[in-house]
Amino acid sequence: MNYSIKKSVAAVVLVSSVSLSAFADINETIENSFSVEDNSTFSLSNINGSVDIVSWSENNIKVVATIEADNQEDRDRIKVNMNQNGKRVSVITEYEKSHRSNRHSSGEVSYKVWVPAKTNLEDIELVNGSLTIEDVHGEVEAQLVNGSIKATGLQKDSELSSVNGSIKAYYQTFDSSMVDDVEIETVNGSIKLYLPDNANAKLDIDTMHGSIKTDFGLRAEKNSFVGKNLKGNIGQGGAKISLESVNGSIKVLSN
Repeated sequence: MNYSIKKSVAAVVLVSSVSLSAFADINETIENSFSVEDNSTFSLSNINGSVDIVSWSENNIKVVATIEADNQEDRDRIKVNMNQNGKRVSVITEYEKSHRSNRHSSGEVSYKVWVPAKTNLEDIELVNGSLTIEDVHGEVEAQLVNGSIKATGLQKDSELSSVNGSIKAYYQTFDSSMVDDVEIETVNGSIKLYLPDNANAKLDIDTMHGSIKTDFGLRAEKNSFVGKNLKGNIGQGGAKISLESVNGSIKVLSN
């Protein structure tokens, strides 16, 4: 398992003092827009709350953050920082620690983000919350601890990981001139990767406690001690696809 998964596991310890709010008395919305050029980059980090990122035809990135908390004191500990530096827009959610160490703070921030289709998503990092990405055609990099990922309309390189959650990734087109590397990893969760029938790729799949299935005529083999693996080409080979799960099934399916 690579360094990104290990880093995400460590993040759980750092934020253990923050708990999700089931019934929030405080509800506040923050909205901001940033004018951007083609192939801009968007990054976001969040502790508690889901994130939805969709593409649109506008030449700007729009971010709507919804903050919920049980009381004003907990709300005041949450800060949403949105910044732009050239072609890069970043959003960082910060939680200040309570002075009373025996008291857990309520509060979560959910995000809805609109980006131009060719935007690159970089350092999308969530601790407790799911992530959906819809029709974003740039490169995608996302790391989750507790939450699932669903990404549709992918067209370029992607790096997706979740410690506790499933991952579904959809490539409607798979052009070897645009895609070099796809890497998807989970610890406790399944992986489903959808590819067009005419895709050309080199598969490298491994799971310790789960099954492997493809719609492309390739079969998995048992490892020497534990788990299963699959190595082989789809079509003429080409882009590298690496899929890895500890406790979960892996499927490569045709659209």
